[in-house]
Parts: sequence; structure tokens; C-alpha cells
Amino acid sequence: MNLPPQLQKEVEKWANLQGVSSEQFILQTVADKIDILNQQMPEVPKDAEISPALNTSTPEFPKVYRKEGILVIETEPIENLDINAFINEAREERIREQMAW
Repeated sequence: MNLPPQLQKEVEKWANLQGVSSEQFILQTVADKIDILNQQMPEVPKDAEISPALNTSTPEFPKVYRKEGILVIETEPIENLDINAFINEAREERIREQMAW
């Protein structure tokens, strides 16, 4: 794989700490990420027709998709939301998750 130098160093560091090759570390990391994604989203069989209901957003099941690389969650308007606090909390959570790897 052609990774940026800094990312390659991180991969090598974590692979060495786990006693595996860089390739094995990348494969395991991707497999772990896919497992997490599969747990978050229900599986839809490849040959299944997608219900129009999946393209709608309800309070119980908001529509989630990516648009131009940005995760979009369609919900009802949220009152009393401090967007800056929300973003900071999301950043901190992501950093904690990345540090746990």
C-alpha cells in the first residue's frame, strides 16, 4: 500500500507493538472497522429491493448517508443544541477511539 509517510510510521509502530506485519495490521484494522460498521447498520441482502421507507427519515430511524465525504443524519430540528460543544465532544470521542487502537 502507498500510505503517506506519517501514516506508514504509525502503522509500523502499532504493528510492531502487536507483533504482526504491517500488512496483517492493516487487514485486521480494516476487518475490525467493517465489523463495527456492520453492527451499526443492518445488512441488506445484495439481491433485496430497497424499500422506499429506507429513503425517508423518521424520529426513530433517521436517514444516514454520506454526501461529498460528509456524514449526514436527517433528523427533526434539535432544540437547545450547542453545535460547538457537540463538535468538540465528537472530536474527543474520535481521538479516544483512535488512541484505543
